[in-house]
Order: sequence, then structure tokens, then C-alpha cells
Amino acid sequence: MTPQEQGHLQPRLSRLTMVALTFAILNTWIALAGSIGLVLPSGGSVSFLYGFIFCVLCNLALAASLGELAAIWPTAGGQYHFVYAICTERWRTSMSFWVGWTNIAGWLTLVTTEGFFGAQFISAAAVIASDSAYEIRPWKTYLIFLAILTFTTGANIFGNGVLGRWNDAALYWSLLAVVIISIVILSTSEKNGADYVFTNFENSTGWSDGMSWILGLLQSALSLIGFDASIHMAEEMPKPSEDVPRAMMYAVMVGGATGIIFILVILFCITDPNTVLSTNTNMPISELILQATGSRAAATILTLMLAVCFINGTNGCVTSSSRLLYAMARDKGIVYHDYFARIAPGFDVPIRTIIFTFVFNILFGLLYLGPTVAFSAYAASCTIFLNVSYAFPVIALLVRGRHVLSTHRTEQVYFNLGRKGLVINYIAAIFVVVTSVFFCFPSALPVGGSSMNYVPVVLGIFLTLITTYWLVYGSTFEGPKFEVIIGQREHDHQVASTDWSGAPSKKQAIET
Repeated sequence: MTPQEQGHLQPRLSRLTMVALTFAILNTWIALAGSIGLVLPSGGSVSFLYGFIFCVLCNLALAASLGELAAIWPTAGGQYHFVYAICTERWRTSMSFWVGWTNIAGWLTLVTTEGFFGAQFISAAAVIASDSAYEIRPWKTYLIFLAILTFTTGANIFGNGVLGRWNDAALYWSLLAVVIISIVILSTSEKNGADYVFTNFENSTGWSDGMSWILGLLQSALSLIGFDASIHMAEEMPKPSEDVPRAMMYAVMVGGATGIIFILVILFCITDPNTVLSTNTNMPISELILQATGSRAAATILTLMLAVCFINGTNGCVTSSSRLLYAMARDKGIVYHDYFARIAPGFDVPIRTIIFTFVFNILFGLLYLGPTVAFSAYAASCTIFLNVSYAFPVIALLVRGRHVLSTHRTEQVYFNLGRKGLVINYIAAIFVVVTSVFFCFPSALPVGGSSMNYVPVVLGIFLTLITTYWLVYGSTFEGPKFEVIIGQREHDHQVASTDWSGAPSKKQAIET
């Protein structure tokens, strides 16, 4: 049997490509633009700017913590493989299974979220271009989402040869878009004073000021989610032990830099927030561009630039989600695992898990046609799912003690947090635990049926389904076989020699 038939991915992606793919998924600065209406009432400029900076620093700690583990175990399974390696014999199988499915749930919901962001920006462009003659309807937006999902699924199946160049172009497109849109808005709009930008605090949530500020962090946290994409593509990189940690850190840094710049642009230029937030385009940033330029043509083109960014992000999410599902199937953690744990000969991609992602999102995307609160809870849950999957390996490491890494890491391992590791791990773990709890709270008081936070309901349904699966089929889950996964990839493709842990043998350790 060929390596593809046995279930091995082909290394073909560069470090730049992985930074590009990860940043395309984050779409940090655009996600922030879409959250104006949620953040400003919950802390105002103070929450928007300083809350984002706080989230960037904590996510850097989170990315560094995971990067240290990825340097040792560079596999598509990522977090659930890390947990399996760190936990004791008694807990490794069950904890790995739960983390794996939490991560999968996060990625599947993130595909939906990215796709609908793209669809909503296209709808907003149609409203602007038609001078409000086009009327946004949920079914229309769903059909646009379906078109985006179909296009990106086809690209993942048939466009494997150009996937790397596509992601590189996505990075350049996003950076070009943030520069162009920032320059256009700054040069054409009226301006707020520095006091509004740096010191204005608003609280119309009904919560205390401190609680309001914490709840305002949700959108900042959402804008930085998905940086583990590079982990799940590790088996398609020639030097994953080096490139995965760098790709995650660079993506968060680039996202943080562009996000801070764009937040400042928004805060200086949003002189009429009430009109911007109540726009019939449903996308405040599109209304802000229209107000600033006074040109429907310019606002339409720039809004479509934003839509393309999210189409690129959807493409990356489908890629990452399918690789993670493939890894879980390879470890027999999914029903019909033999069926899904296959790489299609001639395509070099896991077509069956790509189709699984496609079908799942067609079905769950239908929530958009139902009550708004249902879809909002579903979309918001991706932040908690992914953050929890990030935190579990870190918490397991803290419980076991960082010394457990020394049994798997050579002295020449590329990425080593060293003596600062304990502090960095604690920052990452505390951030996720605290924010995940508060993100289950209602965003405003008093609470009614339409303002309730239904994310706990989504989490409850997920826990029920996965618990049932574990009780019925959990015994089939085997966990990763690191020697086979890492060793086979390097033998087949003649990449740099490493020990079984995946650490490069000729690289000096970096103490960060």
C-alpha cells in the first residue's frame, strides 16, 4: 500500500504558508470590526482597545505553551495528542478523547462562523450597491453561505496543489485590505478626540463596570481564536517542530498588530455610533466606510474585500477541521473510523473528512434560519470549545509538573520555554478558565428569553452527545502512535532526522 492509502499526509507547506493560513483564519482586525456593536456598550473604548491588548498577551502565552508541546509532538491531532502524552496511564485515553472532540467541535463551529461572516459581508455589499433596494433575508444569507462552503470544499479537494500559494495570497490580501481601508477611513471621515479613544468607558449592560469589561473581552477573544490551525497541518510541513511554534506565535503577533491599528482607526473615526450600529447592512464597519467616503461604489468594493478575507478564512477552517477529524479517525475515535482514516490517492487530502465537514455545516448552518439566539449561541460556542482544548494540555502539564517534558525532549529541542515556562503556562491556563466561565453569562441585565446566553445549552448538548459516545464506543479509541506517525512521515519524505519525540537533532534550544 502507498503512504496515502495507509493514511499519511504529504509535507508540502512552508512556514510562511502556515502563518498565512492561520492568520487568514484569525482575520483578527475584521472580526473586531464586526464586533463594534457588542463591545462598545460593554466597556466602550477602554474595553475595546485595552481589552484586546490584554487578550493578545494572554493568547501569546497560550500559543507559546502549545508551541512548546508541538515542538515535541508535531502531529495533526494536536492538543489531544499532547494530553495523551502528558497524562498518566490511567487518564490519558479518556482525557485525550474528550479534548479531541472538544477541539473538533470548536473547528466545526468555526467553519460556520467564518462562512456566515463572509455571507453577511456580501449581503452588506449588496445593500450598499443597490441603495438599500436589496433586502437582507436569512434564507438569502444562508444560500450565500452555502455557496461559500461549496466553493471552499471544492478548493480543498481539487485545489490541493495551489493551497499553499492560495494561503500566501490570503495573507497579502488581508494585510493590503487593512492598509487600504484604514487609509480610506482616516482620510475621509471626521475624527473623535483622543479622550474618547483612550479613556472613554461606557456600560449599558446592567452589570457592574468590572463585569461589563470582562464580558467585553468575548469579541476580542473570538478575534484571536483558531491559531492552532498550524498544529493540525503539522504532518504536511517538512520541519514542523520548528515551523509550528513559529507559525502560531507569528500569527497571533500579526493579528495583534493589525487589530490594534484597526481598533484605533475605528475609535477615531466612529463619530456617529448610533447610526453605524443600527445600519440596515447589519455590518457596522460597512456603514462606517459608507459614511466616511460618501461613495456607494467605494463602500461596496471595500466591503467585498472584507468578504474575500472571510472566504479565505473559511477555506483554511475546512482544511484544519478535516485534518483534525482525519487524525481522530486514524486513532479510532470516531464512528466508521476505517472509512474516514483514508487519504485519497492522487489527491493527497482526506476527502472523506472534508465532505464530513461540508455536510455538518450545511445542516448546522440551518440554525441561521431559526431563532437568532440559537445561532448566536452556536457561533459563540466555538470560542469556548477551542479555548478549552488549548487549556487542557497546559493544565495537564501543570498538574503533572513540567519535568514530564524532559523525558520526551532532547537537549537540542527547538522551542523550549525554560524557566519562564511555569509562569507562561499559569497565565495561559488562568486566562482560559476565567474567561470561559464568564462567557457563559448573559451579556446584559435584566435577562429575558431573547437576551439569555444559550451557550451553556450548546455545551450541555455537546457533553451529552460525547458522553453517550464514550460510554458506547469509547473502548475503540486507541490514542496516537507517535513513533508511527512521526517516524513514518520522516522516513517517507526524507526530511530532517529527529528522535521519536519530533525534536530536530541539529537545532539549538531557544530559551524564551
